[in-house]
Amino acid sequence: MYKIFILFSSLLFLFIGDSVKASNLAEYKKQEQQINEQREQIKQELSEVDERNKKIKLTMKDNELAAYQEAYKKAIEYIETPITRQQYIFSSFTPVSLSPGELAPREYIHYYKAAGEKYGIDWFVLAAIHKIETDFSRIGLKSMVSTAGAIGHMQFMPATFAAYGVDGDGDGVISPWSLPDAIFSAANYLSISGYSKDVRKAIWHYNHAEWYIDKVLATAAGIKGAFRE
Repeated sequence: MYKIFILFSSLLFLFIGDSVKASNLAEYKKQEQQINEQREQIKQELSEVDERNKKIKLTMKDNELAAYQEAYKKAIEYIETPITRQQYIFSSFTPVSLSPGELAPREYIHYYKAAGEKYGIDWFVLAAIHKIETDFSRIGLKSMVSTAGAIGHMQFMPATFAAYGVDGDGDGVISPWSLPDAIFSAANYLSISGYSKDVRKAIWHYNHAEWYIDKVLATAAGIKGAFRE
């Protein structure tokens, strides 16, 4: 009976996510095409320009667009890949409960700390984002696709996860539905977004809102203060 329930939950989740993924796929293909057109225009300009500084600026712009284009290509490939090849593993995940006095599940803290140490991120900030995004993954699997299209335990947009996702548990699969992958990917994203230089700006990249930054930092402070080794 338990296996039947897991299978039913998985199928229901995928059904809900299909419409979101379809709309994202169309948008990603549109954006990738627009970037490709911009790069073609730059290529044409480069063939006509002799001024060295102008060539440098155009080349730098093309390199920037190339990075964005690659991210969209990865996101498109990620969404179009059959489920059997994506190797979703969310059906094996069992949420944990908070013990009295805990503000973050003790079972997850080793993930936060390991990811934090690897990428230079305060572990309690990772815990705070996990809390705010999916209530430590306790919201239910079928709710881990937001109306905006964010997916998984730490709520990445597919294009962002395609660009910054990492294999946190070393199983050879990079999946937003794997808790360690999601946490390590969040740490990687914050690191690349300049966490070591400006914590607020890095968190802003996660969600472009001042209230979100304030909420993450306040939640992080509470988690840090409540934690006891």
